Amino acid sequence: MAAPAAEAGTETRLAELQRQVEDFKDKFLRSRADLDNYRKRVQRDLQDTRTAERTATLAPVLQVYDHFLMAQAHAAQASDPATIAEGMRLIADEFAKALTTLGVERIEAAGLPFDPAFHEAVSAENSDTVPSGQVLRQFKPGYRLRDQLLRPAVVVVSNGPAVPAPQDGPTDTAP
Repeated sequence: MAAPAAEAGTETRLAELQRQVEDFKDKFLRSRADLDNYRKRVQRDLQDTRTAERTATLAPVLQVYDHFLMAQAHAAQASDPATIAEGMRLIADEFAKALTTLGVERIEAAGLPFDPAFHEAVSAENSDTVPSGQVLRQFKPGYRLRDQLLRPAVVVVSNGPAVPAPQDGPTDTAP
């Protein structure tokens, strides 16, 4: 009689363990489904954020583009170059304002000490007026977005005054 009671206890224990396995399996599958849904939601949210940022970025640029197209249409009919030049200046000012609105800052370099973090030197020249190591001329301005460098300023760096070349030939140093 002890054997059937032990067998019944084993079967009860086995049935309990199988129920626990099914319960854990169900919880695992639900957790995996929740994780998959979370990943999909995060991807959607990220895409929505990117789209919103692009929209916010493009809105001021589109305004400038509209004015550029209007100026282009007007330029075909205009006979006064000064009017066209003034229109281009206004568009450039509006573009600068749009960039400022977006947080873009222009990096001016002429006359400042050369800084490789913000300047890209394309050449070096001698100068009697600009000290060595300072920016002599700027070809293109640089730009940064808050602390992020978008493009370094393209510059020419001063070597300082030209050093005269030593003359060839005898030197008379005798008194």
